[in-house]
Amino acid sequence: MEDAAMEPGAQQQPTMPAGEPAATAGAAAPAATATAAAEAQSLDDLAALLRDLRRRHAREQRDSQLTYRELAQRTGWSQAAIAEYFTARTLPPTDRFDALAEVLGAAPAERRALADARDRVEENQRRAKQGRNAGADNESGSRTSLLPTPLPAPLPSVTVGPRQLPADSALFTGRDDELARLLAAAGGAGAAGQPGAVVTCAIGGMGGVGKTALAVHAAHRLAERFPDGQLFLDLYGFSDNRAPRDPGDALAALLHSLGVPPQRIPADLDARAALYRDRLAGTRTLLVLDNAADEAQVAPLLPAAATCLVLVTSRRRLAALDDAVPVPLDVLPPEEAVAILRRAARYDSHPADDALWHQAAELCGRLPLALVIAAALLRTGGKAWNLRRLLDRLAARRAGDELAGYTDESRSLTAMFDVSYQTLAEQERLLFRRLSLLAGSQLDAHAAAALLDTDLETADLLVQRLADHSLLISVSPGRYRIHDLVHAHARTAADSCAEHGCEAAHGRLLDYYQHTAQRAGSLIDRVPRSEPRGNAPRHAPPLPDQEAAHLWLRTERADLESAFDDALCHGAGASVVGLAAGLAQIMNADGPWPRALALHEAALAAAEQLDDRPGQANALSDLGRVRRLSGDLAGADEALTRALRLYRDLGHRRGEAGALVDLGRVRTLIDDPSDGEAALAQALALYRGLDDRLGQATALAELGGARYVAGDFAGAADDLTEALTRYQDLDHRLGQAIALTELGRVRSFLGDLPGATDALSRALDLFGDLGQRQGQATTLTELGRVRQLTGDFTGSADALVHALQLYRDLGHRYGQAFALTELGVVRQATRDYAGAADAFNQSLRIYRALGIRGNEAYTLNHYAALLLATGECARALDLYRQALGMHRELNKPDDEGHSLEGIGECELARGDTGQGTKHLRLALEIFQRLNMRSDVDRVLSRLGKIRTLVYATSSPTSSPTSSPDARPTRRTP
Repeated sequence: MEDAAMEPGAQQQPTMPAGEPAATAGAAAPAATATAAAEAQSLDDLAALLRDLRRRHAREQRDSQLTYRELAQRTGWSQAAIAEYFTARTLPPTDRFDALAEVLGAAPAERRALADARDRVEENQRRAKQGRNAGADNESGSRTSLLPTPLPAPLPSVTVGPRQLPADSALFTGRDDELARLLAAAGGAGAAGQPGAVVTCAIGGMGGVGKTALAVHAAHRLAERFPDGQLFLDLYGFSDNRAPRDPGDALAALLHSLGVPPQRIPADLDARAALYRDRLAGTRTLLVLDNAADEAQVAPLLPAAATCLVLVTSRRRLAALDDAVPVPLDVLPPEEAVAILRRAARYDSHPADDALWHQAAELCGRLPLALVIAAALLRTGGKAWNLRRLLDRLAARRAGDELAGYTDESRSLTAMFDVSYQTLAEQERLLFRRLSLLAGSQLDAHAAAALLDTDLETADLLVQRLADHSLLISVSPGRYRIHDLVHAHARTAADSCAEHGCEAAHGRLLDYYQHTAQRAGSLIDRVPRSEPRGNAPRHAPPLPDQEAAHLWLRTERADLESAFDDALCHGAGASVVGLAAGLAQIMNADGPWPRALALHEAALAAAEQLDDRPGQANALSDLGRVRRLSGDLAGADEALTRALRLYRDLGHRRGEAGALVDLGRVRTLIDDPSDGEAALAQALALYRGLDDRLGQATALAELGGARYVAGDFAGAADDLTEALTRYQDLDHRLGQAIALTELGRVRSFLGDLPGATDALSRALDLFGDLGQRQGQATTLTELGRVRQLTGDFTGSADALVHALQLYRDLGHRYGQAFALTELGVVRQATRDYAGAADAFNQSLRIYRALGIRGNEAYTLNHYAALLLATGECARALDLYRQALGMHRELNKPDDEGHSLEGIGECELARGDTGQGTKHLRLALEIFQRLNMRSDVDRVLSRLGKIRTLVYATSSPTSSPTSSPDARPTRRTP
């Protein structure tokens, strides 16, 4: 974001404001505290009581006051929350206020009085709010005339939308006219008679003037009026080290925030914009587009819904946005600039110093960013700093200013950053210069330790000190962001210093990223991966389990990708290979798969250039997986076959086994189960030779799936049960979930419907805990099928509709087709024949487009059963015969049995009892051979009824139809 010092959420120094109320001065005895509590009426009074207790605790228990960090450790709350309580920004909840009083040593009588005071303040606030609401309609005057009329009630929202607004800042000052204009404009959002006229406000002004702060402050004021979501996106229009965000990339980021999975985001800009407008249609959503480059960048990002509000910030006047309400910002008026400087500095000065405050504000250009940084020098410098020293330092200038463009004649943001830099200790300066090596925008103590080659505690302390100087902005516990302008100044400082060791520091940072990412990826992958390559960092996060690994990868992903791009740009081939390997697992899970394909293709090229054959094998293996996920089964087979040859040439048995697992899965999906089963059997043998328990579990699970597809249900059940036991022994929850899903499917075909339901329900819970939507979709599809077999058609339809939506959100066409087929079966069973036909036709179109012939034939069996049920015997017989030929060609005996059963029913419907019974008996032989108990029982029952009819009549007069219980099998993706 552009205006970092006034950026909401910037860290504030937790020191006591000067000028405490007289009632709390000095050490208060318990009786005095109780008396002061009885007189407390406001939030300021309450905060003063807490500070009084804190000082008293210091005098009685220790030499210094408990810091906010110490209080956070004792209470388990954040430092930010504690600061809010002690500085009268927030009323503590009852339980927290009571706990604070106890931690600070309040006596029982004091705690009762303090609790009463807290409740009194809350009641006073409630009454004051009621009074303001009651008198709002009677207010008048030139300023309040700009305020908006009450906004319409929020539209009902089915789901909770994104809440991306950064935290507001307590230092926000003034801007009354501009804020009123924004609030008034927002009143038009959703107004009648303006279909499609989205309300847009363009906040303009120079860098550092507070555009972002105003937009975020106004957005928080308006948030409750836009319950469907508040989006925030930095467009990097004026970022020194980043090109302006491409409109297509911006749309992709916004669509992802709106819940669209990467796989469903179109490649074309116009298609992305159309999908984006469709997602926002009819919603009350607030959008903040920060730091825009120009109108062309913004225009595709504007919703079409009149119910939405867009706040855009830019240094340029966006004149071509004809419908936008312009809200230009200038520097702050002198008094407001001084007010921010004083409030942020919390510096106790004499009235005679007023002129010096004004001089300091002018040297800061009255820019909020510069004002807050300058104030931090006074606030944290102690006795070594006063106003005159600040003025002397602010007036200094030097050559080699990388931010020379950020000036307005005599004022410069570089002056502000340089003053902060000059006050740092040498190690702090070194870290600041090393920040120039960051490719991304965030870091933690581990990254800082790599940059400095120091211990973790020292790095953590140095990072915190830079944050105290407003050179870093805290974004989450232990994590900080460097603003793009500060980043630029770090590069200027590094260039001017020309120190040795930068190249080594850069290498250590890349080693930290790639090594830790590979270690995290190994924890979450079901297929054992090679040991992390490259130099291990001195310090890395512990990553004790899969949950921690997922969290680290998702937190660091943007910086990992930036490091990859940086390595690729600078020709650091080994780091390109290592970082792509580290990103593989999280990109497989979260996408976007086109980006993952590009990473692995670049890694393969880099490994080939380096003649790094293990790196080539790993890159090909990862490339094959992503190709499978994206539907390119032929490309996946090609890449994995190459990887397999390389691993064998290298004698890398674990890599060979992993390639065989992935290759077996691919060949099973392309209707080559015998080859798939053979590859998986080889993988299992290799893992057993290596005594690799995770590899054995995964190979067994995949082998069970392949045997299920081939119709060997008993063998599949044995393999999957063993795989599940091994995953449980390893506490590998993802593996357990996958094995349970496969086992549930197999049990259903063996007639054990209660056992199938139990396994699938357990799998669904595990996938939900892991946030694995594809696994949830697959399991819901199977659960819907089992519920249909038990006669629970409503529950079946609910599960299948949910699965279909998940597959659509994921852009998983294979899964959509499978869910549609099962949904068609349920609709047929409930006599919704038109709906069933529509579902089958959609499924067939997808399977044919993907070239999945086995599942196409599977769906043809069901479609033929529907036609037979609706009296179209000739068409049904034709489809059954088509399916029979495909099943025999693909060696699918279970599905072949269902086709034969269907043909038998068609012949019976045509009156040919001989041919009908013949085909039913052929089906029965297959079902008995495969131990498909429910199918055996069904066909035997049907043959018994036919014999009865033959004895009762001279010729068959019934019109038999295919049983809805006939269940061809297919393996879901």
